[in-house]
Amino acid sequence: MLSFFTRLPVPYVEYEEERYIKGIKTIPFVGVVLGLILYLVSFAGRWFHPQVTAVILLMTYIFMTGGLHLDGLADTCDGVFSGRDRERMLEIMKDSRIGSFGVLAMLFFFVFYAVMYQFLPRTALLILPVIGKSAPLISASLADYARPSGMGQLLVDNIKTKEVVIAVLLPLFLAMVIPAEQSLHIPLMAACVLGELSVVFLTAWLKKKLGGITGDTHGMVCEVSQMVFAFAVYALIQVL
Repeated sequence: MLSFFTRLPVPYVEYEEERYIKGIKTIPFVGVVLGLILYLVSFAGRWFHPQVTAVILLMTYIFMTGGLHLDGLADTCDGVFSGRDRERMLEIMKDSRIGSFGVLAMLFFFVFYAVMYQFLPRTALLILPVIGKSAPLISASLADYARPSGMGQLLVDNIKTKEVVIAVLLPLFLAMVIPAEQSLHIPLMAACVLGELSVVFLTAWLKKKLGGITGDTHGMVCEVSQMVFAFAVYALIQVL
């Protein structure tokens, strides 16, 4: 799954459907690896200004994931905000060209993290990608696949209770056990819940717009849930 979902220098494993299906339950643990790397990279803040460190963290995330889920975010925004009928939305999402709404989504993504990485506690970086990698599993358990077939359908057809339980509980478990100031555990756990709830509401909205979910929407729920988590951590720390 590290070979499939990241660009990390791990041994290449040839893609096989059977292997992918067996590995679904490990997808949130891919987020643990990404989070650990972000955590370690954040120590660059000892030598650089916060703004520079934020850009380094942003580029590290994009390098590690290869922009895999960003593509889904842009394609989904192009489709669902086009104002067309359901079938035309799905056609737009399959188009390899990026449209206006996709560009706006990408710009928002870059600006959001260029700012937010400056204020997130280091421990939140450990959980951030776990939320994102858990999101497609939660979404896949709540909706049917919107197209007759596609790679994203493998996740929808093979998601089971075990995978959903791991996806929901792993971020919360990490928020409870990772070393952090005592005052941070509650904001981290609450932010995990809000990130996961955003997946539930976003999936319901996508079902209404598209009649289900697709591989592209997996990318959208990944990135949106991470942004909800990040903002919630920041906001809750300010309030509490």
